[in-house]
Amino acid sequence: MTCPHCQAGYRRIELTSKGGVAGEFRCLVCDHIIELMDGSTDVAFRLTVQPGKPSYAY
Repeated sequence: MTCPHCQAGYRRIELTSKGGVAGEFRCLVCDHIIELMDGSTDVAFRLTVQPGKPSYAY
C-alpha cells in the first residue's frame, strides 16, 4: 500500500481467521488516513518505504 499524500510505502497483512479491532490506520509519516477497518479481520501494517525529505544543502 502507498499513502496517497506522502508516498510512504506499507506492507499490509490480514488474518481472516482472527477478529481484529475496529478503527482506522493513519500514515506514520504524515498522519493521513490510509484505511478504515471494521474489526472483522486482524490487520497489521508495517512501514517499508519512508519518503525522502527535501534537502536544502547546497
